[in-house]
Amino acid sequence: MSLRGFSVLALASVLGAGGLVFALAPRPAPAAQARPRPAPALLTPPAPSAPLADPRFASLPALVIENQSTRERRELKLYDAYGAIDEQAAAALDALLCDARKPKQRETTRIDRRTLQLLFKAAYHFQSSEVEVVSAYRKPGRRREGPHGIGAAIDFRLRGVSAKELASYLRDIPRTGVGIYTHPKTQYVHLDSREHSFHWLDASPPRRHWREKSLGGKDLPRRDAAYRPASDLP
Repeated sequence: MSLRGFSVLALASVLGAGGLVFALAPRPAPAAQARPRPAPALLTPPAPSAPLADPRFASLPALVIENQSTRERRELKLYDAYGAIDEQAAAALDALLCDARKPKQRETTRIDRRTLQLLFKAAYHFQSSEVEVVSAYRKPGRRREGPHGIGAAIDFRLRGVSAKELASYLRDIPRTGVGIYTHPKTQYVHLDSREHSFHWLDASPPRRHWREKSLGGKDLPRRDAAYRPASDLP
């Protein structure tokens, strides 16, 4: 064998061994693919808690309200268990405290809600379960009817409570109109809600107004200025 042939054979042997070594050499493991992270769980906001009933209002008894003009009566509660005015009950009072001077043509309006609140406040204060309404809404005609003409006034009595006691209690409430009717044939109290308090006494007989006397006090403006709606609650 010539020297040239030997060189070629030796080179082939070397290349063959190198290829074998390359083939047998450990190969690096493929890079591990990162697993996708799971999306964070969406947090469900907590459900709003239901309002709690106020024991003070839940325990208030129903009152019997009678319209003395129609002799109709309703037994109801003005407040729900949470201390809000029950509008269904208030609407029933709108119908009950109507102007029935024409029996075949009754007139109704929305009775002022604060006046209703003060009516119930007085009844609860004296623990009287029955309210006798002498007059509430009166549709204006030839007479303007004052606060009665807009549903803001109620003339009433409380069973078992004198007109004097009732009027004295109501006069301590700010922003009210309170009149006491002292004739033997009247004996009731007028109540309305107004911006500036005014109190009076009327000794005239029914359907007359000729003995009215102001009972104003110097501290009324101060008390009216200190008024807070919470003071209307029972």
